Amino acid sequence: MSAAERRAQVLDVAMLEFARTGLFGTPVDVIAKAAGVTQPYVFRLFGSKTKLFTECVRISFAQSTTRMLDAAEGLSGVNALIAMGNQYRSNLENNPDVLIQVQAFAACANDEVREAVREAYGNQWQQLAKRAGVDAVQMKIYMALGLLLNDLTMIDAKNPAGGDEQWVQDAYTVIDADVFAALGSLDDTGR
Repeated sequence: MSAAERRAQVLDVAMLEFARTGLFGTPVDVIAKAAGVTQPYVFRLFGSKTKLFTECVRISFAQSTTRMLDAAEGLSGVNALIAMGNQYRSNLENNPDVLIQVQAFAACANDEVREAVREAYGNQWQQLAKRAGVDAVQMKIYMALGLLLNDLTMIDAKNPAGGDEQWVQDAYTVIDADVFAALGSLDDTGR
């Protein structure tokens, strides 16, 4: 296997492990063993566990952004946001590696991680806003709803043991496109 292939293999394993247990809960030796390499080799490739983690974070944000942009191809405004939101929801439910973003926010006490997340989140915000062509209020609401989906996913709100509770049903209520579009007309004072 070439060095580039081995590096990609380590990244694939690291994405899954970090998504499950985060920066602080994932030992490098677990990643190395699952990738079939030694721990010193992982450090040779990436320099540190934090650098490996931040690379995974950047990849995760880039992949989820690309998926959302692709889902909104040819759409604009609220329709683009809805398509991107549906894609994001699908990512959370079907691609557990996207959960690394939640782990990334949790690890922002680390300066290096915080800067990587800030940059990746900002890039995502700008690209999605540009594709949709929406105003700042609509974009804020869209991103806030994405964070709500993260929270619901992390607590497994749809789990049959609790998924029939009223608050869970309320949390997953679909917002009518006209209501969402009208929210964009508010100014900074709420008028």
